[in-house]
Amino acid sequence: MNRQIVKCPICGIPGQAGETCFKCNTKLYRSFTHPLYVIDVAHRGEDREDALRKVIKGIEISLSGSHRGIKVIHGQSSKSGQATIKNYVLPLLRKEAKRLNARLVQEKNNPGAHILYFD
Repeated sequence: MNRQIVKCPICGIPGQAGETCFKCNTKLYRSFTHPLYVIDVAHRGEDREDALRKVIKGIEISLSGSHRGIKVIHGQSSKSGQATIKNYVLPLLRKEAKRLNARLVQEKNNPGAHILYFD
């Protein structure tokens, strides 16, 4: 069976897709062939713990499903000054972007969503 060689998203060491990186024990995924995986964590009454769990699970699903990234719809910040889901989700996305060597961007013309690109 011909297996694809990929780079570890954490340390950059090459290895076979589907295996675990020998240096840092990170799961190695094949190349990203599917479009963005989309989750909405702000419009179904989620509290911050639910939202954070959904984001973590969504990242796992999108990586294992070879999606080129994940779009997280988190809603806009509150004009009343109260913390919103966005205030909790963005720090997690920034942390994951750094950990996965990914790129985090706000969706164009939509302050209520961010995209974490893996490719």
